[in-house]
Amino acid sequence: MGRLRAVKVSSARFVERRYLQMLKDPLEDSGTLLYRAPDRLEKDTIEPKTERLVVEGGTVTMEHEGKTETLRLDDYPQLAAIIESIRATLAGDLPALQRIYAMRLDGTEADWQLVLQPLDAKLRETVQAIRISGNDVHIKRIETLEGDGDRTDMTITEAAP
Repeated sequence: MGRLRAVKVSSARFVERRYLQMLKDPLEDSGTLLYRAPDRLEKDTIEPKTERLVVEGGTVTMEHEGKTETLRLDDYPQLAAIIESIRATLAGDLPALQRIYAMRLDGTEADWQLVLQPLDAKLRETVQAIRISGNDVHIKRIETLEGDGDRTDMTITEAAP
């Protein structure tokens, strides 16, 4: 966590696949990610449609088809918990993760996996587990297993410096 905490800015490309039980094939989108310490995340989706999601502090701003909407994370505790799993991991904020999740870390510094399981029963109905894997200070994959059997799998590739 200390090594992750030392990273102040990180950018990457992503491909996200959402596996829904009602669909034969996964939904796929791709784009770029940016993290700026201590709490700013940006997800710019390029394909199949341009969308932007910015999380900073206690707000989430979404831009889609020329419309902008801003939400307070306090009003959406389940969304906040999912966002915090990524943001707190990137920030190396172990206490923030421990407030929300039971945690298990496996592997080595060069190849690790962090498994997060919500402590809150209501959140567990939505999210069974989040698996974050990486090497050194780079997150390579985030898999979210949902309570209804659906799952999301994001593969992350570090952007060139």
